Amino acid sequence: MDKHRLSLIVIGVFAIAILVGGWFVGVQPQLDRSSRANVQTASLMQTNDIQHAKNQALAAEDLKLEDYTRELAENQQRIPAARAQQELINQIDAAAAAAGVSIRSLTFDPAVSFAAPEDITAAVGVDSDFIGVPLTLSAEGERAALEAFAANVQNSARVITIGGSQFTGGEIDSLVISGATWVLMPAS
Repeated sequence: MDKHRLSLIVIGVFAIAILVGGWFVGVQPQLDRSSRANVQTASLMQTNDIQHAKNQALAAEDLKLEDYTRELAENQQRIPAARAQQELINQIDAAAAAAGVSIRSLTFDPAVSFAAPEDITAAVGVDSDFIGVPLTLSAEGERAALEAFAANVQNSARVITIGGSQFTGGEIDSLVISGATWVLMPAS
């Protein structure tokens, strides 16, 4: 083996060593970085797809916003943000007139905060207080008219929960209803 041939072999081995070293030092880290970037890109695309689906669902809900606003306004009439007793009295008078009975008395007890029974979880907004206003009313009229009156009270625009009733028959039939009306007052 002559000197040139040996030099060419040594140069070839060094060239291969440089190429292998270049691969491990320069190319492989770039390939690893590219692979990690591809994984991150796929993860971000998946996250974006999920967010896009949520955005589409919110956009669909946004189309129903007017319906929700109208439903909220209707519910706010059923459970108002203020006691508004005169409106309630007018509503009870209208129910009595429609049934053909006369109101003998209507009394309101002090308002109390709503407390759900122990077994029931009731969520009321953190910026509001659900108040019950106990009431007792008595009416006179014929039995069928008194039954119609009780139904009118239960089906009226403002929520009135009937907790008890007592019918007394005689020369003049009478009905005493005890219950509560509700107010969702903003927290102070």
